Amino acid sequence: MGVAATVAFGLALAALGKTGASFDVEAQRLEAHGAAAADLRAPNAQVARVKAERTARAQAEKKLVAGLAELGWKRPDSDVVAKLLETASVADERFGSDGSVELKLILSTKALDLKR
Repeated sequence: MGVAATVAFGLALAALGKTGASFDVEAQRLEAHGAAAADLRAPNAQVARVKAERTARAQAEKKLVAGLAELGWKRPDSDVVAKLLETASVADERFGSDGSVELKLILSTKALDLKR
């Protein structure tokens, strides 16, 4: 990848304050990372991974909601927020051998009325 492509890519994805989310203006999508450690009391890594994946997703969803607020989205009731977050897709999910999970959620903002 050339220098120009790297610079263009870096400019397309902008951090949103201290929300932990990034917004891609051209693609109209919001991204957030989540990570969670494995439950040490779980009997094996597979069982630990279930809770870790749920926790990592919740962490990323919280960052997405904060990012939407930063973009000027007026947050309606919790049912609308929950339905919107269900549409977020997992783009990059990594599993540790101990059951830990790291993931990236991507949410399309094309249908939302944002100030930015």
